[in-house]
Amino acid sequence: MHVVGIDNVECGRIAARTLIRRGYKNVAFLGGPESATSTQDRFAGFSEVMQSAPQIRSSFSFASAYSFDAGRAEMARLLESDRAEAYFCGDDVLSIGALSAVKSAGLTVPEDVGIIGLNDMEMARWENIDLTTIHQPIRQIIHSSIELVVAMLDDPDRYPEARLFPCRVIERGTLRSVSS
Repeated sequence: MHVVGIDNVECGRIAARTLIRRGYKNVAFLGGPESATSTQDRFAGFSEVMQSAPQIRSSFSFASAYSFDAGRAEMARLLESDRAEAYFCGDDVLSIGALSAVKSAGLTVPEDVGIIGLNDMEMARWENIDLTTIHQPIRQIIHSSIELVVAMLDDPDRYPEARLFPCRVIERGTLRSVSS
């Protein structure tokens, strides 16, 4: 079977490294449903980096869905218990829900709580959201998927291949500046 997408494990690593570079000493992973393979992979990458940084306190939690409401509810719960300085939310929709909960709690982003998302969806760049996120190259993924489907039609016995595209951080306003 052909696979076209991103390396979710690497995205988890990118998020963890980004939070460490920003000088956060208490970080958390807020994922989507624990049973989702994308959540598991992103958490694996995040955890791997955090294990190599024992001086940084890390924790994790999972929302019930990849949705605004689930992100808002889980972040509201986290803010009432043991709040981290910054969160890697498993996708932008969760992140936007988390931002809403932070603001409703009377806290500010990035001063009180930092957030980094994943996907770089259109809303992430809206002025009232301004989400720092990890860009997923959707156009390249779609183009490559179509290319592979056409190739399979030409050669049904084509050997399966995996095409994983690199991701990068898009700097916006939900994380503090890099520590000196």
